Amino acid sequence: MRIVDLRSDTVTKPTPKMREAMRNAIVDDDVFGTCPTMNRLEEMAAEKVGKEAALFVASGVMGNLIATLVHTRPGDEVICDKSSHFNVNMTGGTAALAGITTCPLAVDAQGRLNPADVEAAIKADDCHLAKTRMVVFENTNNAAGGTVITPQDTAALAAVCRKHGLVLHMDGARVFNSAVAQGIDVKRLTADCSTVMFCISKGLGSPVGSLLTGPKEFIREARRKRKMLGGGMRQAGVLAACGIISLTDMIDRLADDHRNARTLAEGMAALPGFKINLQTVQTNIIYFEFSLPKLTCHQLVARLRDRGVLCLALGPRGRMCTHNDVNSDDISHALAVIADVVREAR
Repeated sequence: MRIVDLRSDTVTKPTPKMREAMRNAIVDDDVFGTCPTMNRLEEMAAEKVGKEAALFVASGVMGNLIATLVHTRPGDEVICDKSSHFNVNMTGGTAALAGITTCPLAVDAQGRLNPADVEAAIKADDCHLAKTRMVVFENTNNAAGGTVITPQDTAALAAVCRKHGLVLHMDGARVFNSAVAQGIDVKRLTADCSTVMFCISKGLGSPVGSLLTGPKEFIREARRKRKMLGGGMRQAGVLAACGIISLTDMIDRLADDHRNARTLAEGMAALPGFKINLQTVQTNIIYFEFSLPKLTCHQLVARLRDRGVLCLALGPRGRMCTHNDVNSDDISHALAVIADVVREAR
C-alpha cells in the first residue's frame, strides 16, 4: 500500500547526502567543546539568525526549557500564547523544572500576540505578584495554522519588552518556513529577539536536534543548563553533520512544501464536509474541520490511515503537514484517496 505521511514534518528520513555526511563526520567529545563538526554547526546557526552564539540541543522542548531556566528564576512569570507549544506541549516542564508560571494570552486568527494585551498583562512591582520576566511567541504559529509573524509584528512586541525590561524569546521551530514564505532573510525575523530557538528536525530534514541562539554569555549559561538536564552529548558530530546540510541545502526548498500544502488545502476545501481557513495556509501546515452525518473528523483520519494517508486528529480538528518526503504526486494521490473516502461516506 502506498503511504503518504502527512502527520508532521518531523517524520522525514535523512537524505542520502545526510547519511553520507554522518558516515564521514569528524567527531570528538562535544561536552569538552572539541567536536569540530558540532562547533561548525553552532557557528553557522548563530550566523544564520544573527546572534553571537548557538547551542545544539536535543529538541525544541529542551531549547525552550533551557532558555526559561537561564532567563527566569523560580516563581517568575512568562507571558505566552495560550495555545502555543510553550504553554501546552512542554509536558509541564517549565513548572516542574523551571518553577515558573505562565500568563497565557489569546492571539488573533493570524497567531499574533497583541502588544497592548502583553503590556496590560505585565505584573506590577508588588510582593503579592509573580515577577514578569519573559515573553515567548511562535514564528510560525503552529496552532494558528503555520501562520507567519512579520518583522513589524515582532518589533512591536520587542518595544513593549524593552520598555519594561523583559526578555523576548522566539520559539522559532519553523522560523525558516516563515522567512521563505515572506521572501525575506531570516535575520529580519530574529533581529528584535533576545534569544531564538529553531529546529532542524522539522522542515529542514535532520533526524534530531534544535539550536538555541543568543548572546555569548547566555549560551555559556545555557550550556551549563543543558548538562544539568542530561543533554550533554558526546560524539554528536554525526548529528551536527546533518544539521549543516539542513542549513546549506534544505531552506530554499521549503517553498515546495508551501506549494504542496496550498494545493492540498484547496483540494480538500472543495470537498463536502471540510472547513478550512485558506487564509491561514501560509506555509506547510493545514488545520481542518470535518463533519458529515456518517463520518466524524476522527473517523475520517482513521479511514485515511487504513488507506495509507496518515494525518493527525487533534481534538476537534485534523492536521496535515507537508515536508521533504512528500512530493506533488503524493499530494495528488492523497487528494484522490480523501475524495474516495468522502464519497463513500455520503
